[in-house]
Amino acid sequence: MQEIPPHTVTPFVFSDPAGKRWPRLRLILLIGSVFFFFGSVLFVQTLFVAPEMRVPFSLRQLKGQLKAFQKENPAGQVAPSSLLWQKFGAARQAAKKLAGATPLPAAKPRKKAPRNEVRLAFYTNGDPYSYASLEQHAAQITHVCPEWMAVVNGMGDLQIDADSRLPKLAAAKGIALMPLLTNLVGDAWQPEAIENLAHGPVDRQDRFIASVLGVLRNAKAAGVVVDWEQIDPAYKKDITVFIDKFASALHGDHKELWLCVQPGQELDYIDFEDLSENIDRFVALLFDETSDIDSPGALGSRSWFEGWLHVLLEDADTKQWIIALGSYGYDWTEGARKAELISFPEAMSRASSAGVGSLSISAPDYNPSFYYEDANKIHTVWFLDVVTFLNQLREVRGEEAGGFALYRLGTEDAAIWDALGIRRDFQTDKLTRATVKSLRSMKLALTGCGNWQSILRVISPPSMCSSRNFPRSIIKAPGASIRSRSLSMMALIRNGRRKSSTF
Repeated sequence: MQEIPPHTVTPFVFSDPAGKRWPRLRLILLIGSVFFFFGSVLFVQTLFVAPEMRVPFSLRQLKGQLKAFQKENPAGQVAPSSLLWQKFGAARQAAKKLAGATPLPAAKPRKKAPRNEVRLAFYTNGDPYSYASLEQHAAQITHVCPEWMAVVNGMGDLQIDADSRLPKLAAAKGIALMPLLTNLVGDAWQPEAIENLAHGPVDRQDRFIASVLGVLRNAKAAGVVVDWEQIDPAYKKDITVFIDKFASALHGDHKELWLCVQPGQELDYIDFEDLSENIDRFVALLFDETSDIDSPGALGSRSWFEGWLHVLLEDADTKQWIIALGSYGYDWTEGARKAELISFPEAMSRASSAGVGSLSISAPDYNPSFYYEDANKIHTVWFLDVVTFLNQLREVRGEEAGGFALYRLGTEDAAIWDALGIRRDFQTDKLTRATVKSLRSMKLALTGCGNWQSILRVISPPSMCSSRNFPRSIIKAPGASIRSRSLSMMALIRNGRRKSSTF
C-alpha cells in the first residue's frame, strides 16, 4: 500500500487536488447558517404577532365612519352631553319655583349692560399667527382677551405671562384690553387655589385683588376676564361672595369683571342670580363639545349649541351675555390618547395633501369632518369654519345677546372676517358701498357653489331676503349644499387660486 506523504492533508470526500472545494463549501455553510438563524428568529416572532389583514383605505375609512356614527348615536340614543343643558334648564326652573314660594329680600338694582355689540377675540401669547390676525383684523373687534394671568396656589400668587406688545397695539387700534385670569397652571387646573382663596382670610383676598389691579393698571386694561374651572360646588357661597368683592374693587377702579361660563357640570358653582347683580358680562364658552381627550366628535353641534344658548339666556338680561364661538379643529390619531389642536388652514392643508375627496356634514351635528391616512394610521378631523360660525352667530343675534367672542385668533377661518364686513342698508335692502369689497372677496372664495348668497342670508334678518334667492338656512340645508362649498374651497387650494392669507 502506498504511504501518504508527510505534511499533506488527509484525503476526504470534499478534498480536491487544488484544495479549493472545501474552503468554498465552508463559506456556503456559514452563510446558510446565518440566514437560517435570522429566519428562525423571524419565524418565532410571527408566532407572537396577531394576524392583520390590510384592506384598502376607502374600506377602512367607511368602517371608521360607521364606528363614529355608532358612538355618536348608539341605537338611536341621545348623547349624554346633549342632555346636560336639558338637566340644567330643568334645575334652574325648579330653583325659581322654589324661590318664588318663599319671601325674598328686596332685590338690588342691577347694572344694565351697554347695548352695543361686543366683539371679543381670544388671543394666544407667543403665537405669531394670533398676533398677525389681531393686527390685520383689529378694526373688526372691540375687545381682545390674551392669556395673561393664572392663580397658582391658595395664597393668591399669580403667574404672569404678559405680551408686552398688546397694550400699545390695543391703544393704537382703539381695542379694549381684557386679560384672561385662570386657575390653569401648565396643563392642569388648580381648583384648590380658588377654593382656598375664597374660603381664606380677608387679608389674603385683599392682597390677591390688589395684585390683579396692579397688573391691569400697568397694562392699561379695561378689566379682566375670569375663567375658573373644576371648582367644587360646595364652595358656591364662598365663591359668590368673593367674586362680588372682586367685582366691586374693580368697579371702584373703573374696570370691569367678566366671568366665563363653561357648559356642563362646571356651572354648579356659579350663582347666576346673585352674581348677575355685580358681574359686568358673562362669557358663555359654547365650543369644545368634544374635547381633545374625548373620542372624535363634533366641536359644537347644532342641537348642543342651540340648547345651551337657550337655557343660559332664558329669563336673563341677554345683553349681559357674550357667546364665545369656536373656529379651530382637532386631529385625532388612531390609538393616541389626545387629539392635536389644529387651525382651519391646517385642516384644509391636511385634507388637500391626503387627497380627501369629500367632507362629511350631516345631521344632527352639522360640523364638517373627514378622515385621512398617514403612516398607516387613520386620522379623524373635526373642525369649525365660516359656515358653522355664521349659523351660530345668527342664533346669537336672534337671542339678542350682548355680543360674541371668537376662539381663537390665529386658528380661525379667515372668511369669517370677510363675512363680518358685510352690511346692509335695512331701509333699502341694499348692500352699502363700504361692503362691496368684502362681498366680492366672499364671492370669489366661494365661486362655483352659490353659498356666498347663503352667507348673506345668515347675517341678515329673514325679511331682508327673498326665498327665491336664498335657502332657508345654511345649517338646515342638505349636507350636499354645504359640502359643495367645502369641496370648492379645497379645489381652490389645490389649484392655487386662493391665497393662503385668506384662510
